[in-house]
Amino acid sequence: MSRFQSAVILAGGKSTRMGFDKQMLEVKGVRLMERLIAQLKTRFPDVLVASATPQLYNPQEVRVIEDIYPGLGPLGGIHSALVQAESPWVFVVACDMPYVELPYIDYMRQRLVTGEYQACATCREGRLEPFHAFYSSSSLPQLEADLAQGLYSVTRFLKKINTLIIPEEEAAPYVPGWRAFLNLNTPEEYRKFRGELGGAG
Repeated sequence: MSRFQSAVILAGGKSTRMGFDKQMLEVKGVRLMERLIAQLKTRFPDVLVASATPQLYNPQEVRVIEDIYPGLGPLGGIHSALVQAESPWVFVVACDMPYVELPYIDYMRQRLVTGEYQACATCREGRLEPFHAFYSSSSLPQLEADLAQGLYSVTRFLKKINTLIIPEEEAAPYVPGWRAFLNLNTPEEYRKFRGELGGAG
């Protein structure tokens, strides 16, 4: 599936609620970013990190990209990834999402090849999940139009383009406990996650 060579980890957030840079989240002495990169590299030869701190990464392992239009949130990061990726499709996760479900990634790719879509996202409890999702460079005209108009909602953008929406009953077998969509936003959520994995401290 040469169209699906690229993935990006969005790591440009301000981490206000966490209180420190979420790129530094770790469990048992291993940064979550390192875990994410290792998992993604089993499916994507071109792994990018959207970050303003390239010194945190080994350039031989990942390509660090900065936002072409800084300060516009996740949609700006998705835009930069689509422009700079090696393939027309990019899988998108955030640096505070500790679980990558590889079987679900495989399933989404299989579904995408059946039609001319511009994105693929999961609908859960009536809401679209904008991450652990695929985006196509064919959506760039609409994405750039949204950015130019000051419209930075990823969910609103997904509703404007031809998105393959996978309903929760179809996704559920591939996403145990819906953990693929877990975000670690606060110190309390981080402590709970570390405890569940047996991470001390």
